Amino acid sequence: MPSPLTTTLIQSTLLNALSNILAQIIAQHKKAGPFTLNTLALLQFLTYAVIIVPINFSWQKYLEARWPGFPGRRGPVAATGAEAKGGAGAGAVVVTVDPGDLLPVKEKEKHNPHRVSGARWRWRWRSRSRSGLGNFLMKFFLDQTVGSVMNILLFIVLINVLKGVGWRRIGELVLEDFGPIMIARLKYRPVVSALLYTVVPVERRVVFGSACGVVWGIYLSLYAAV
Repeated sequence: MPSPLTTTLIQSTLLNALSNILAQIIAQHKKAGPFTLNTLALLQFLTYAVIIVPINFSWQKYLEARWPGFPGRRGPVAATGAEAKGGAGAGAVVVTVDPGDLLPVKEKEKHNPHRVSGARWRWRWRSRSRSGLGNFLMKFFLDQTVGSVMNILLFIVLINVLKGVGWRRIGELVLEDFGPIMIARLKYRPVVSALLYTVVPVERRVVFGSACGVVWGIYLSLYAAV
C-alpha cells in the first residue's frame, strides 16, 4: 500500500505533465507544421514538480496540525487515553498531564494557587483559539502569503536551475518575475484555498490543488517559455 505522499506525488506529477503538454500545444498552435513535443521542457517541468510536491505536502500537513479543523467546527484540543495509546491522528494535539493536575482542587490550590489560576486562563484562551473559523482564516492567510511566496520563489529558482541559468541571472529573474506571477496567482489561489480548507482532507490537498491548478500549470509552463 503506497503512502499518502507517494500517491500524491504520482497523481500530482501526472497532472503537471498534462498541464505542460497542453501548454506546449497552445504555444505551438500559431506555428506552422505538426505539433512536436519538447521533451526536455517536459522533463524540466516534471523534475520541478517532483521537488515541489513533497514540500507542499509537508506544508499542508503542518498547517492542519497547527490549526486543525474546518469552519463551524472546533479542532481537536486533546487526545483521549485510547487515542494516545493508539497514536494521535493528523492534527491531534496531545496534552501531557502534570501529576499535580491529578490532585483534588483544594490540594492543587494549596500546592500552587498561581499555577491553577494560570492553567484555567490558558484553557479558556486555547478553547477560544481552537474555533474552526479562526483556524480556517489562519490557514487561508498563511497560504496566500507564506505559501505563495515560497512557491513562486521555488518555481523561479528551480526551473531556471534546471535550464542551466547562472545564479546571478536567476537573482535578476526573481526580481523581474516575482511580481507578475504573484498577481496571477492571487487571481485564482484564494478560491482554491477556500475549498482546500473547508471540504478537502489534508492528505488530498496537494492533489486537489494540482487538479485545480492545471490551468495554473499551463500558465507556469508558458511563463517558463516551454
